[in-house]
Amino acid sequence: MVDSINGVSTVNIRPPQEYAKYEYEVEIDGKKQMACVEKAPNGKVTIKLGDGKDVKVINTDVEGLMEFNKNYKPKDILYNSKPEEKTNEQKEVYSGKLAQIMKNIALAGMMINKNRSNQDLQSWANQQQIMQDNFNAMQMHQQAVDTALQAHNMAVQMSTPGMGIV
Repeated sequence: MVDSINGVSTVNIRPPQEYAKYEYEVEIDGKKQMACVEKAPNGKVTIKLGDGKDVKVINTDVEGLMEFNKNYKPKDILYNSKPEEKTNEQKEVYSGKLAQIMKNIALAGMMINKNRSNQDLQSWANQQQIMQDNFNAMQMHQQAVDTALQAHNMAVQMSTPGMGIV
């Protein structure tokens, strides 16, 4: 490790100290009060309780804060306290070998449908390609007809006396 560079000694960098400060409402002996909690990096916790006029200070540690919260912090209200029951729409009707046969039949049906859908997709793609080829052939035919008509009109124009000079 380098002790100094050109007469400058090394500097020890300490990790930043983290302080936590937050407020929340607590209920003590039926009275609602605000609790201001300050956590120091060394594990010390200061809790200031009060309603504005009367302030009580409690010095403790993190475990004491947890105990304080457990005793005085209001519980969260759960809107749906009943566990949600899942209805089993598909109940196991078959058992043993019959169940295995039924599962195999269902799996085979799914595989057939998958293959059929792949074949349908391929058939659709083939139809699209045929339609595109027909469209291209019709365009080429129309271009040929237009070119022939243009050549015919030009030939008629050139062969008619006086039509060539405008």
